[in-house]
Amino acid sequence: MIKSKRLKNLELLKKKKLNKLTIEINTLNNEIIKSNNLKNKLEKIKKNSFIEEKYNNSMNIMHKYEFDRKILEQIDICKNRVLFLKKELLRSKNKLGQIISQKKLIEEKIKFSFLEELRVKEEKLLRDTPTFRKI
Repeated sequence: MIKSKRLKNLELLKKKKLNKLTIEINTLNNEIIKSNNLKNKLEKIKKNSFIEEKYNNSMNIMHKYEFDRKILEQIDICKNRVLFLKKELLRSKNKLGQIISQKKLIEEKIKFSFLEELRVKEEKLLRDTPTFRKI
């Protein structure tokens, strides 16, 4: 039978991992929100950029084209980053689920070992105490 002290140490380690994963999940969620906000801002900038008719020469058109190209590259980068962060978030959530199930299993084993130790102590107490005779 596994000692309860070892199980309690294992439970504490699982709690520590659980805390780390919740922090990681919160961080990933915040990063996804930031990336989506950045992507939306970049799309607004792209929509609002235009060339005035009186300054419509080849140099300005070329600069506008380069500007739009760079904005589109940044939007693509944001989209790719969001996809990557979502995959990482899913991986972290799966890991969190595994650790929660392992923690529940450990808690059940601790409960079972505590009851088993209590039963052994009661049996030992009953065995070691002498029977009283009526006089």
